Amino acid sequence: PVKPLSAEPSGTRVVVWDGEKANSFGGWANPPTSSYAPIAGDAHSGTNALEFKFNDENIWVGCGFHWLGWKTGTDIGTDVRGMTHLTFWIKAKGVTGDLDAQLLCNGDVLDTPEHHTAKVQIAKYCPKFRDGQWHEVAIPLADLTQPEGFDPRIVSQLDLGFMPEGRVKGSFLIDDIAFESRAVKKG
Repeated sequence: PVKPLSAEPSGTRVVVWDGEKANSFGGWANPPTSSYAPIAGDAHSGTNALEFKFNDENIWVGCGFHWLGWKTGTDIGTDVRGMTHLTFWIKAKGVTGDLDAQLLCNGDVLDTPEHHTAKVQIAKYCPKFRDGQWHEVAIPLADLTQPEGFDPRIVSQLDLGFMPEGRVKGSFLIDDIAFESRAVKKG
């Protein structure tokens, strides 16, 4: 059974992964030289983080984190209409590439283009994310342009990936994934 997602009493934050309480998940990694799983001992907070490991060259590598499990339907997902930002913490290890992120909604058919948001480059929101330290990434949801077919009432997956030039070998640790209401900075 899927555990209910936690929300703070103020309704300004919904946590979808913290490695401790909100830790239901499914996921995938591509290609076969990549893996994706929880790891203990090197978390931003608490005990567990998600680790996306890779070792390949000149081929797209990516992973997806689905916090509600692999289900279909139109009533399964996290309603983010009242939120302004997707937030998470990231720590890079090894030789990495320019990571991008996108969200998916959970509809009758998964993994079709109309269910994705646009991809955004994480470096735009966190230029130093590859320095081996934990960094917070806060992406305004307005920047994840919602194409026709994407439903912000049933968001269910965060996808991360990059296309390297040359060999990459390393990992990204991801922790404390949430949707939040924050003040949007102008200019």
